[in-house]
Amino acid sequence: MEIPKQTKNLELRLECDRNGHTIVSHQYTAYPLGISRTFRSDLTNPDHTYLYITSSSPGLLANDQLNISLQLAANTHLCLSDQSATKVHPMPIAASKATAHYEIEIGEAATLEFVPEPLILFKDATFEQITHIKCHPQGKLFLSEIIVPGRIARGEFYDFDYYSSRLQVTSSEGELWFTDAMRLEGKHNAFKNCKLFASAPVLSNLIVILPQGNLQLLSKNLEDLEAANCPGVMVASSILPQNKGILIRAIATGTHGLKNYLQYALNCVRNLSHQPVLPRILQ
Repeated sequence: MEIPKQTKNLELRLECDRNGHTIVSHQYTAYPLGISRTFRSDLTNPDHTYLYITSSSPGLLANDQLNISLQLAANTHLCLSDQSATKVHPMPIAASKATAHYEIEIGEAATLEFVPEPLILFKDATFEQITHIKCHPQGKLFLSEIIVPGRIARGEFYDFDYYSSRLQVTSSEGELWFTDAMRLEGKHNAFKNCKLFASAPVLSNLIVILPQGNLQLLSKNLEDLEAANCPGVMVASSILPQNKGILIRAIATGTHGLKNYLQYALNCVRNLSHQPVLPRILQ
C-alpha cells in the first residue's frame, strides 16, 4: 500500500511547537487538492488544530487518482474535514473508475478526527478507496464517511456502478488491529428497492480507536438515538478486536440527520476522553 512520493496530491506532517500547539511542519499539495490555513476555533485549547482539504476540481472523473498522506507526531491533535461534498461523476466507459488512497500515521498520544463531507455517487460512477492507518497504542482516531447513492433529489437512486472501500489499521510496529472491506453495488444491487434501503438510502461508516476507554459505555451512548436527537437515523455498533475501539454502521433518510449524528458521536468520544466539547467541525 506504499504510495510513491511523486504521485501524492496532499502530504501533511504535524508536530507540536515549543508551546505544545499543533502546527503543520510540512505540507505538499498538487492538483486538484489544497489545504486551508490553520484554524484554532477553541481559544481555551490552542493545541487543537483545524484544517480543511480544498479542491479546485468539480469532482472525481474517470481515471482520477487521489493520494493523501497524513503524519501526526506525538501529542498532536488534528480536526480535519473538507470544504464540500465529493461528487463522483459518470464514467460510462467500461472499466473506468476513480480511486483514492490514504496513508495515515498517528503518533503517541496524538489524535486525528477526520470527518469528511458526503461522497455522492452519480449515475455510472465507480469509486475505489484504500485506507491504511498506523496508530500508536496511545493514539486516538475518529474516522467517518457518508455515502449518498446518487443525486436523490433528482430521482437518481443506486444508478452508479459500484463503491469499494478497504481499510486496514495496524500498530506503529505493524501488528494488525483491524481490517474492513465494503463493496456497495449500485445498479445491480438486488436490495436497493427493499423497504429498508429505499426509506433510508444514505449510508455512514464510523471507526473509533480509543485506548483505555470504556467501550461498553461508549457503545451504549452511541446507540442512544433519543439522546442524539437525530430522527431518521438508525445505527448499530460493534467493539473491535482486542478492544481497540468501535465500528459503527448507520443509515438515514438524509445527510442532515447523519451529520448531526456524527457530531453527537464525536462529542461522546471527546467526553469519554475527558476532553472539553469543542466547536462543531460539521456544518
